Amino acid sequence: MTVHPLRLALVVRSAEPGRFATTVAAWFGRVVERRDDFKLDLVDLATTPLIDLPARIAEADGVVVLTPEYNHAYPGELKTAIDAVREPWYAKPVAFIVYGGRSRGLRAAEQLRLVFGELHAVTLRETLSFHQVPGCFTDDGEPTELGTAEAATALLDQLAWWARALRDARTTTPYPG
Repeated sequence: MTVHPLRLALVVRSAEPGRFATTVAAWFGRVVERRDDFKLDLVDLATTPLIDLPARIAEADGVVVLTPEYNHAYPGELKTAIDAVREPWYAKPVAFIVYGGRSRGLRAAEQLRLVFGELHAVTLRETLSFHQVPGCFTDDGEPTELGTAEAATALLDQLAWWARALRDARTTTPYPG
């Protein structure tokens, strides 16, 4: 029996060169590409029209949202994008990669858990978080903090489990959302 890779949407606010999100997205993309259980779809909200977003999320078996923390929350453009999707979020696993100042973006992740709960999505406990400071990544685009690679593996392992379980459940029994 052939096992198809899980489709993983990496939703990022902007992957423009020189932005911190770009560094994190590129590193995480390399981590995902080293695995054979995921096929990555980079969804850059700066270039993906909102009208296309529901189909991209619907095609995904799991989603990782990469976002900064702004003013103890997440950016408004991200909320607009989330709200533009609605039903494709139902029974979909969502993980977070966040960054910011002292809180490392964790306040944004906690608020997003509330939003995705309302959308019937399943959020993962494991979260990757970074200080947005020089020296957080090497010049080669690798994280400097010990344990980051292991944390990414734990996040992806859990995301793969939830993505398979929920994909199988959605296939056999439509979600009653």
